[in-house]
Amino acid sequence: MEALNLKNNIEVIFDDAPEVEIVACSVFLPGGSAVEPVPGITTLSLKTGFKRSAVRTPQSFYASLEKHSTSFVPDVSCDYATVRFQTTAEGLKEAFSLFLETAENPDFSEDSFKTEKSTLLAAIKSRLENPFLLAYEKLMSITYENTPYQFPVYGTEETVQSISRKNAENYFKNLIFPEKTVFSFCGKLSKSDKNFIVTALENLKTKETKEVIPCSQIKEDRLETVTRKGSAQSFIMMALKAPSVSSPEYEAFKLLNAVLGEGIGSVLFQELREKRGFAYSTGSLFPTRRGDGRIFLYIGTTPEKEQEALKEMKKIVENLPDFVTEESVKRAKEYMKGSYLMELETRSKRSWHRGFWKILSHPPDYDETFIKKIEDLPTEALKEAAVKTSQSPKHVVVVKDD
Repeated sequence: MEALNLKNNIEVIFDDAPEVEIVACSVFLPGGSAVEPVPGITTLSLKTGFKRSAVRTPQSFYASLEKHSTSFVPDVSCDYATVRFQTTAEGLKEAFSLFLETAENPDFSEDSFKTEKSTLLAAIKSRLENPFLLAYEKLMSITYENTPYQFPVYGTEETVQSISRKNAENYFKNLIFPEKTVFSFCGKLSKSDKNFIVTALENLKTKETKEVIPCSQIKEDRLETVTRKGSAQSFIMMALKAPSVSSPEYEAFKLLNAVLGEGIGSVLFQELREKRGFAYSTGSLFPTRRGDGRIFLYIGTTPEKEQEALKEMKKIVENLPDFVTEESVKRAKEYMKGSYLMELETRSKRSWHRGFWKILSHPPDYDETFIKKIEDLPTEALKEAAVKTSQSPKHVVVVKDD
């Protein structure tokens, strides 16, 4: 693997995997939704801008795209945005040239913008019908209140409605390309391909990077209810304090999250579903953040079991150190390692992971270090993390029938 820092402060990663005639590219743009002036403008701008190049007819653009490459697929997170595509090894130069052409000449025609805006608004409305997403978004607004993390990365109906075509077009220009943008490639890469890509990227004019690292502590217990008509179940989600990606405790909390709620052998699955029959679904997740993190616990249950399920979930957290045993830690390590290594089997995921670690200020090959740190973590380190978690305040959201 090669990692290059170009003179314009663009980062390039080449991960050779020559077994198949495919190359995956993941482009990471620093900032993400945390730095946007209007929630949802990053998502709307990227989806509109990367739909096609304005210097070609739609027929010419899609003919060139379909010859070698998949579509350019944008996505937005709190701390970064991505654009991904795959191409044949033979068509890499052509596909990458088309990508840069589109980035520099995005199609912000009125029809294209209206279509993407309507699609995004429809997606926002549909997410309100999902109890998991409804609980998660409400909990994010509470646990990250008054910070840039409090808003959904795709915005709200109100904020997206307020974005004009000109707003989105101007914002797209700021997104393309700031310093510290990461271009991560994985696949069959010739020396000629690499030289072509480096030369093209060195000629780009970069902008100053704007970065925000939100700090937000959970200072006291808080519980809020969201009502939704016609809901056949109650959905409970709880937020617990967790570290940022740069913290020395990051890996320990990642493993603690696996003990708590990843896989059928996890504490939540065994205690709330298998033993007590409370859950339609239950588990936990720990999204990686540059700022203060959170572990999110969740359970979907029947309305009549809602209060008892919430009581038992709180009891698990309060007694979490008791669930951190040699056996539970061993299971969690095996689960994490297996899941992670399976993710890295595809070129698309490998290119994504290399860029992901780099945009978060880790070496692009941090995958190997991450797995080793997880494997080497002593049970006592998890006990310490569990004690901190058990003693911390909690934020809770309950989604239930109106």
